[in-house]
Amino acid sequence: MDWSQLRNPVPRAERRMSPRERATLLSGRLPAFCLGGPVGRSLPIFRFGRVNLMLLESSLVYLLENGYRCMGSDEFAAHIRGEEQPDGKSVLLCFDQARASVWTLVAPLLQRYGMRAVTFAIPGRIQHSTGLRPRWREPGHDPDIDHSQNPFCSWEELKALCQEGVVDVETMGWSHGRIFCDDKFEKLILPETHMEDLDWPMLSDPGEPLRFASPSLVFHPLLPTRSRMSDAYKHDVDLSVIRRIKEDTNAAPYLFRQHLMQVETTAERDRAIAQELLHPRDLVAEKTGNRPQLFCFPWGVCGKVADRLLQDSSYAAAFRRCRRGAAAWRPGQDRYRIQRLNHEWIRCLPGSRRKLHWRLKDAGI
Repeated sequence: MDWSQLRNPVPRAERRMSPRERATLLSGRLPAFCLGGPVGRSLPIFRFGRVNLMLLESSLVYLLENGYRCMGSDEFAAHIRGEEQPDGKSVLLCFDQARASVWTLVAPLLQRYGMRAVTFAIPGRIQHSTGLRPRWREPGHDPDIDHSQNPFCSWEELKALCQEGVVDVETMGWSHGRIFCDDKFEKLILPETHMEDLDWPMLSDPGEPLRFASPSLVFHPLLPTRSRMSDAYKHDVDLSVIRRIKEDTNAAPYLFRQHLMQVETTAERDRAIAQELLHPRDLVAEKTGNRPQLFCFPWGVCGKVADRLLQDSSYAAAFRRCRRGAAAWRPGQDRYRIQRLNHEWIRCLPGSRRKLHWRLKDAGI
């Protein structure tokens, strides 16, 4: 038998249902409208990361043509408090990490189509600027600004966004950082080592200026990482280990047996998580004049310590990943356990030219 004939010639991503889509469907977290049903009493919430003109404008045009409107954080908080009820035609658009394109592209497009949105800033990574960067359709506009040396909105741009009233500035934690969580050696940092900008592990301690690993830290060991908002304890690499690795790179996997890792205490971990959760709210209010009401957990990770601190905070709502429950908000739902959908699912909302779930390739939650 020619076994090569049994191989599927169609790439996995082009098949009717990819493994990621199948896992998404079996998770039970898709709202009814994603499967061809109505929106009902739910309030759909969609998230964006980096955006471009084609991606964002097509989504806004679909919402506009089908009679949907996008709310701001005040109106969403009113729904959370029970002062307003979902009408089946309202959605919340979230732009994570307050990328520079939120100022240069997102806000102008929202103004053009008469819509609103919220963005989640990372105060520890925000810089001051001498002026406002050129926006869409202005001379000097950079369409690839999210990959520049300063890929986030500046404080001046965030303040201007708040004054325009189109994009509300909320928070995503102080650092959006990952920490070394174990002493297991994985590999060394080399000049060609590549990671997403927010995936580089955080090396600084609470109260210090943020400092992250980077390709310039050649021969620095990389260990397993978890979100700072998890319950993991931060592990620090002994500097003497790094010096010895530079002398003999082949000894890297064995040096951790000779040198103890510096691990933070429970009290230090709890203080660090409290800073991540509570400090950004006051700083954003001071810099922009807008006090955040919503919190978004980086990577959707919320540990027990962060959950306990969140219950005592004054945030109106928080977004995270949960094992159960649909990825939309419904009246009576726990306000600190709200899940969101990727922006691809906007095209599943009831309306003209609606798409069903099997036409969305690898659209996760």
